[in-house]
Amino acid sequence: MKKSFKKLAALVLAGTMVFSLCACGEKGGNDATNTPAAEATKAPAAEATKAPEKTEDPKTDTPAPTLAPIKLTISLPSAEEHLEANAEYDQARAELNEYLNADITWEWISDSVYYDDEHLGLKMSTGDVADVVISGKSATFLKAAEEGLFWDIAPYIDEFPNLATIPQATRENASHNGKMYGLPRSRTLARNGLGYRVDWLNNLGLAEPTDWDSFADMLYKFTYNDPDGNGVDDTCGLAIDSWSGVWNIMMTWFGVPNEWGIDANGELIYKVMTPEYKTAIKAFRELYEQGVINNGSNGIPDFLEVGPGKARDTLLRTGLCGCGVQVLDDQRKVETYFESEGLADPDEPIYTLQGAVDTGLGILCYPTTGMNNLIAISTVNIKTEEQLKQVLSVLDKINDGVALNLIEYGWEGKTYELDENGYISLFQGDDLTAHGVTSTRWNYGFNQVPAYFTAESNARPVTVAPASTVVTKLEQELYAKNIQYCVPNYGASYSSQYYAYNGADLDKIINEAQQAFIRGEIDEAAFDAEIQRWFTAGGYVVTNEMNELYKKSK
Repeated sequence: MKKSFKKLAALVLAGTMVFSLCACGEKGGNDATNTPAAEATKAPAAEATKAPEKTEDPKTDTPAPTLAPIKLTISLPSAEEHLEANAEYDQARAELNEYLNADITWEWISDSVYYDDEHLGLKMSTGDVADVVISGKSATFLKAAEEGLFWDIAPYIDEFPNLATIPQATRENASHNGKMYGLPRSRTLARNGLGYRVDWLNNLGLAEPTDWDSFADMLYKFTYNDPDGNGVDDTCGLAIDSWSGVWNIMMTWFGVPNEWGIDANGELIYKVMTPEYKTAIKAFRELYEQGVINNGSNGIPDFLEVGPGKARDTLLRTGLCGCGVQVLDDQRKVETYFESEGLADPDEPIYTLQGAVDTGLGILCYPTTGMNNLIAISTVNIKTEEQLKQVLSVLDKINDGVALNLIEYGWEGKTYELDENGYISLFQGDDLTAHGVTSTRWNYGFNQVPAYFTAESNARPVTVAPASTVVTKLEQELYAKNIQYCVPNYGASYSSQYYAYNGADLDKIINEAQQAFIRGEIDEAAFDAEIQRWFTAGGYVVTNEMNELYKKSK
């Protein structure tokens, strides 16, 4: 069993560094200034208006045939419905069409209604959809896809240089029962990790916590050895809140599957049925018994009394606790706060970040889904494989650095200038007006179409300056470095019908039993009985259904 899970650590998830878009929910905002940015270069700016060059056939020295621009309708949400035309919007649209070799009609729908059943749901139910649509993996979308309304693009995306960089874990999350009915829009994949007080570590003469023993020792001494030196017993090691995701992050360090793993027989196995799961929660129970997790002692709130996501503000920024496990940007904000309050120097942070703790299996990171919604291609007008590949070529090329620069930054000398280091400095307010720009909202909405996966060969010509402080640089480095350590959810692309109707009840059994065991409210025998109850209440059915789907896809 352990051998199969050790394979997870060796799985390298190919892909470029990905960053967060402006929001994570289906009704997220569209502000183009909050889109991902590729690694900065100092190359001269390229002209966004440059048309695609004709390629030469090396055998004949004659131009290869160029396909006529494909006509496409793209429907997508936007904070602006683009009812009021402006010159810059028209210019961007024209230049995108030329660069992408496409004639695109953009259907802008207010993001307040776009995803509603009365709009997108109704259109999918009736088959009245645009050629390209943005959608979540809703039941309506999946039903429509299974009935043939959307293309399965999985067999084709590796033919396109930018789309080929989509990491395997993200592909799994974007898929449904072995098929991928849309391109995943990028979100940071290796986003989870931990942070801790460097000054407390130094005060106690401790080294960086690289393995579980040193991590547990750090938490113990942060709790009992007066790390802040005030002579008062008023600190705790690990700050957590009622967000249950913290356990999933730490479980992964022990080799616990990301929901669904592969057992020694090559079948899907749910995490609670693995020995690694039991090992992990026993380790968490020991931490709680030692009092190194906030449990209500010393005037520090018990974690169940702290709202989800509030550990940072309630426990870490206040100096009550010295370590947190969360998404890395959450932990980075602890140091940002200390710097803003004059408690830390940006060049000498007192709170640092780390991707994971090695429990003897190598570095294993619990990933996000790596995506926010799908860019789906309908079969209504895109009927042939040739047409599909032409659409995919458009959706691939919009991820080129040249196209992304146009969408996000505009034009040098008009919407931005280059600073002395060759980085983009965006014009604001009166500077835009002075350069003849008639609207500040010329690019709203366009950023919803790129998947934000870009091959290194297509990197941005120029971009904004990279992170500058020690902790922000570290955050970005960890996002890139830890992609290779992310553990895929091998069941992410399959949907058990039984779970669709009973999943909430099954999850409740596990979550309540897990919490009670970690807190010492039930013993191991009672916990095992709850796992068995999960199994007989439907876990067995779900496991069988998942494996049937898994085997069919192979």
